[in-house]
Amino acid sequence: MLLDEPTSGLDPKAANEFSELLLNLKNNGVTILMAAHDIFRARDVATSIGIMKQGQLVNIINNNTPLHAKEIEELYLQTI
Repeated sequence: MLLDEPTSGLDPKAANEFSELLLNLKNNGVTILMAAHDIFRARDVATSIGIMKQGQLVNIINNNTPLHAKEIEELYLQTI
């Protein structure tokens, strides 16, 4: 499944429900590639998080890495 900013424009309740749907799909073996600026939500649902700069993938963070969303945000801000 390929998604581009799927929670853009959703209210918090709908965004949360959508995240639960993504987790359910992931747990059932569906591969999801999602472009998003919501680092906090990405941390909650992703297996891996990639940070891009000028169209190039410059960082890959495995969800098993003990980084909090705030630390990922700081890495993102340093990267861009």
